[in-house]
Amino acid sequence: MIKEINIKNWKEHLFKDNITTNSRWISNTSTHPSSLNFLIPNRSFLPKPSSEFHGLWIAEIPYQMILRYTKIGDIVWSQFGGSGVDKEVCDLLDRKCIINDLEPKKDYIIKANSQTIKLESKANLILSHPPYWDIVKFSEDNEHDGSLIDNLHDFLSWWEKIVMNSIDNLLDNGFFILCCGNMYKNSEEIELGSLLMQICLAKGFILKQHIIKDYGETKGSSVKNYNINYYRQLKGKYGNFYGDNIYVLQKRTGKNNVTKILKEFL
Repeated sequence: MIKEINIKNWKEHLFKDNITTNSRWISNTSTHPSSLNFLIPNRSFLPKPSSEFHGLWIAEIPYQMILRYTKIGDIVWSQFGGSGVDKEVCDLLDRKCIINDLEPKKDYIIKANSQTIKLESKANLILSHPPYWDIVKFSEDNEHDGSLIDNLHDFLSWWEKIVMNSIDNLLDNGFFILCCGNMYKNSEEIELGSLLMQICLAKGFILKQHIIKDYGETKGSSVKNYNINYYRQLKGKYGNFYGDNIYVLQKRTGKNNVTKILKEFL
């Protein structure tokens, strides 16, 4: 296991086996992908996510992002602590992890709101896996939990506050990793991840990479549930989601050209 990138040694076989720059990630429960895809490996040294948590956050995501965008001793902020996978990966890679949640499940997770928390030292990297609006309820905190918001407008406003606080707590040129896919509501497919990413761009981030990771095996992915979903898709005239979006964003102090052009065009 490598713990830090030395770009001068980028041709080393071990280095290439550990880090991918591909933008399509295929779970190891799928058929073997083409050379343009990244087959997510079974790394025995990485923690396994708990099946008790919805929206499974596999350890490969923080592993790849921490190795690519931080160095040993850097600060990583995990905004939605969940089962604590980010902290475990940071410990393996010798990074300092600040991890919080509205309802902590581990003693090392801080009880705090990502809209308002202030870090003692700014982070080099932020990992963010927000709720998919109101699909799964994560807490009883009606004031701060995005999963309890009943309309999209207020959910996006909730997210905007998290983005602004992230900018305040992130070093210049630091990286922000957003993982969020699509959802289906009221006969409409909503590209929720794209909407959240656009807010990041509007506030000054730039997009460095857009990764698509298939869902793989998730809670309730039995043949019976697959058939039910297939029936619903035929009846509702919609389709399967392609998977999770992983957006790699970078904080830049200058103007965001894409956002500026979009505002002028619209």
